[in-house]
Amino acid sequence: MTGWQELNDEGVRLIQAGDVAGARVLLERARLVAEGEQRTPTLVNLAAAADVAGDGELALGLLTEALAVASPVTRVAVLAARAGVLAELGRADEAWQDTEAALGIARPHEEVLLRDVRAGLHLAAGRLAEAEAEARAAADLAHAPEQVALAHQRLAGIAEAAGDPVRAAEYRQARPVDHRWHRCVELNGRGAELAAAGDLAGARELFEAAHREVADEDDLDALVCRAVVAGNLAGVADAVRWSTEAIDVGRVVLARGGDPHGTTQVVVNALLTRAQHLRHGSRLDEALADLDEAAALVGEQPPVVALRAAVLAAAGRFAEASVAAGRALDLAYASAPELLPFVHSTLAEIAGGTGDHDGGVEHHSLARDLAEATGDGNARAAALVSLARLAYLASDHDRAAALYDEAEALLRTAGDERALAPCLLGRAAVETARGRPRAALPLVEQALAVFGDRVTPVELIVASQVHGAALEALGEYAAADERYAAAEEACERAGLWHVSLGAAWWRADALVRRAATVDGVRRQELARRALDVALPAALAAEAVRQRFPHGPLRERWVALAAAPAVQSAFTALAAVGDVDLAAAYIDHVAGTVSLSPAEEAPVERGDLVALPAPPVPEEDHLPYAASFLTTAGEDPAFPAAGFALPPRVRLDPATPTALDAWLDTAERRYGFPVRSAEAVASW
Repeated sequence: MTGWQELNDEGVRLIQAGDVAGARVLLERARLVAEGEQRTPTLVNLAAAADVAGDGELALGLLTEALAVASPVTRVAVLAARAGVLAELGRADEAWQDTEAALGIARPHEEVLLRDVRAGLHLAAGRLAEAEAEARAAADLAHAPEQVALAHQRLAGIAEAAGDPVRAAEYRQARPVDHRWHRCVELNGRGAELAAAGDLAGARELFEAAHREVADEDDLDALVCRAVVAGNLAGVADAVRWSTEAIDVGRVVLARGGDPHGTTQVVVNALLTRAQHLRHGSRLDEALADLDEAAALVGEQPPVVALRAAVLAAAGRFAEASVAAGRALDLAYASAPELLPFVHSTLAEIAGGTGDHDGGVEHHSLARDLAEATGDGNARAAALVSLARLAYLASDHDRAAALYDEAEALLRTAGDERALAPCLLGRAAVETARGRPRAALPLVEQALAVFGDRVTPVELIVASQVHGAALEALGEYAAADERYAAAEEACERAGLWHVSLGAAWWRADALVRRAATVDGVRRQELARRALDVALPAALAAEAVRQRFPHGPLRERWVALAAAPAVQSAFTALAAVGDVDLAAAYIDHVAGTVSLSPAEEAPVERGDLVALPAPPVPEEDHLPYAASFLTTAGEDPAFPAAGFALPPRVRLDPATPTALDAWLDTAERRYGFPVRSAEAVASW
């Protein structure tokens, strides 16, 4: 036995067999013949042998030598091993520094050991809550049952230190899977390494091979492996299909055999994956149901709370979303800093959805900066796209174009072609705003081609509105109205009534502009079409205040978010020239109930979401006209909050006005009450 590989491998085998002295002899021989990259694993294995033999100082020296020759690929493993030895030697500060350095460059599967070391450091210092958070993070990141078992052993030690022997015993039940399924475990582990390195195609092949090893087996350990592999496939293939299999199989495991392999977390991770994709597809009730199940299994884990806040914001349930986002922010700052860009992006959506443009810019800027600090390129690109959208909405077209440039450069480097589509749509909107609508059309076509048949409802809404704006600028009014109508229809199909309100006033304004280009009967016809779109939307938007509890968020909605819809209604009324209806609508608006200054202190902008200033952050932002968000539809689980519905306002309470029929139309169209059946006299 003279070759490096043979000497090194046999040395490792002897360590595992307990023959440390024999292992050290072989590994020293391997060290003499090692070349280049071979030196690092040899030194690490020699350090392991020294550590097992109780010579921590020698192990430390060997690992320091290994670190000096380690490549970027092996550096994290060496730092993790050295941190572990430093911790054993009682040099906690140095150990922590090594884990900090490693986390900055670690891939997800490499974080497991680092988080375990950090958990041990916290435990030794008596910081039990921090120790548990790190150990749970290790369990979340584990891609194989053996890694879950390691994390559970650490959790058992933490439970014992906390005086909870029952929970400790539950954690200690964790064990490796039966040897019959080790081939599946091996393939899954190799697939996880490829996925972490960015080779998704190669990872998928290995995950599918691992899945075939256990696909037709009913043994409990085989089902454990199948759930894990299906969860990993959800990250590289059909997310909803594979996460659903992971959930279903995981439920069977938990029902039959308890949780000796950490299957609860596998199910939770799959629920999160599925909920995220359901959110992008605007299947929001289903997403919330998955998050409810996840919370029932593990409580307030940071990813569960953060994603719930994002789903609530996407549904227009801003009051609930602000509470959930506040909790998510606290949890992220305490134990999950990698989630901070995502949470701040959610806070930005809440701010923007309730009319706080400056708050949206502030939170998206924080998301961008945090993503850059943590090396999360996707989150940084998403924040840049959002900031570009807000710059466009503020008519700062040069800044919008520059931000799209920056985002596009990041996405091209990452090779994420699909994520480039929002940049194409953003550029199209900017071209139209700059008076070059013909240049916008091919950009919209390119974006739609990238989306293909996997386009989400929000993507379709945005593309339709941007396309419509370009066509309108070219004077192709009928074609533009078709695109605006398509956006409204997409809202209706997806149940996005809160987005539909914004799409309605945008379309109505376009119809008024079109009416101004013609005369006579055609002009009146177009103006009445605009009124039919605008007035019910304005009535519904104003009524949405009932969805907010008393406080500044409600007042922000009234002052800034509903205002465009009300203005659109008045514009349409002026175009139609219906004096009686205009008078009735003025009475209606004047009779709207609002908080009085005597009841509430003046509102500061920073208080609007009642959260302290600070990772879908995706391409599903509602840009341009569709960035106007309002409320969720009528739902027994989401009752109106705060004031009761105000009465209808009439000159004579017993005699319906011209507005009454429009109130009824708004309630039918948007699916929630706008005014009560009671009527009162106008001023």
